[in-house]
Amino acid sequence: MRTIPQAILDKVHSDQITDAFVVLLDFALNDVGDTHLRYARYDRDVTYDGNVYTAWQFDADCLGGTKSGTVPSYQLAIDDSTRVLRPHAIATHWFRGAYLTVVVVSVADLAVDYTWSTITYDILAASPREESILLTLGGANPTKIRFPPYRYWAQQCPYAADFPDNPLCGYSGVLTSCDGTLAQCVTRGRQTHWGGFLGLDSGTSILVIKR
Repeated sequence: MRTIPQAILDKVHSDQITDAFVVLLDFALNDVGDTHLRYARYDRDVTYDGNVYTAWQFDADCLGGTKSGTVPSYQLAIDDSTRVLRPHAIATHWFRGAYLTVVVVSVADLAVDYTWSTITYDILAASPREESILLTLGGANPTKIRFPPYRYWAQQCPYAADFPDNPLCGYSGVLTSCDGTLAQCVTRGRQTHWGGFLGLDSGTSILVIKR
């Protein structure tokens, strides 16, 4: 359950609101590394949660959504006549694989917990629309979510894939490779950290990672 802090409720219920409430946009461009585009719909930059949101008085219109038998989605049109977003949209193939986080904050109370006003969307699609960029926003497609979230192997340790850097392995010796077998783990005295599951049916398939 999302709870609005009392300090914010007092402002909303006040007869006269003197502190501005600002919309912040955070585009996470995951397909080009850990790159974020952060904008504040305000006349000056806003520093929130340790990040600087650049002032940009954008206009945005929510054009509705759909829930009929499909993954729920919403369309948001952001006016980009000044070409703030367009170069980034083109460089990322129109925000392919990106996410958009929207949060509403009071600029006078930036230390307050704004979990209640924060929502993150997958950018399902994006396209130019005259001077605007049309974003189709929604949650993760459940058909693309791995279930169960982890894979379990009877005779193979998954930590070998990024040996020796995986902290779950914890090996600190001079060797730089591992085949993921329990036997090799025993010779190195790390059997208590081995990540395989011998109790699983090993008669089906066995994965061996060779380096």
